[in-house]
Amino acid sequence: MRRKILAILGVSATLTLTACGSGSQNATPAATGAGDASPISAPSAAPVVKTTPSPTPSRDDKKSVRGNLLMQPGDIGTISDRSTNKVGTKFTVNTITPGACDQQYSRPAENGQIVFIDITVETTPELAESTYPKFDISGRDFKYIAENGTTFNGSLSTIATYSCIADSATFPSGGMGPAEKVTAKVVLDLPSAHGILVLKSGLSGGFEYSF
Repeated sequence: MRRKILAILGVSATLTLTACGSGSQNATPAATGAGDASPISAPSAAPVVKTTPSPTPSRDDKKSVRGNLLMQPGDIGTISDRSTNKVGTKFTVNTITPGACDQQYSRPAENGQIVFIDITVETTPELAESTYPKFDISGRDFKYIAENGTTFNGSLSTIATYSCIADSATFPSGGMGPAEKVTAKVVLDLPSAHGILVLKSGLSGGFEYSF
């Protein structure tokens, strides 16, 4: 009997030690020892700099009080077809300069001043898809506005603008078809050597040049 009691006591002691050992494994650092009591701080992250992009100027910021696109010599203008909405023509007004006719049968200006518009025009292949696959330009496509805002009533294409310069320097009489490029002069008869010219486009408004 004594041996059985000792054997039972030995088993109880073994189970108790195992439980304690298990408990010691789950103990927190504070329970197992003093350790390093210094607080641990996470490294600070670099500040994130947020930038706000500047707003893109709207198209209206580039329009005159008359609703025309403000242009300068060297700017590229485009004209799109209303039905296809594709660009059919690109143009650049190179210079706007007063001058004089140099042909034998030229006549003096009727309105006051001959002005030459040197222009480069390039049509795109998409012009062929347009309802009117042709581009032409003449003095009738312009109107003149004085510096005080008064629009000139008369024609800018007077007899003086015909036979003013050599035909080879003027815009082709047959116009331009798709995928062509031309640099030529448009001759205008204006009331003054300075003011505002508006190139009318079939769209709302037009292209406005101060000279």
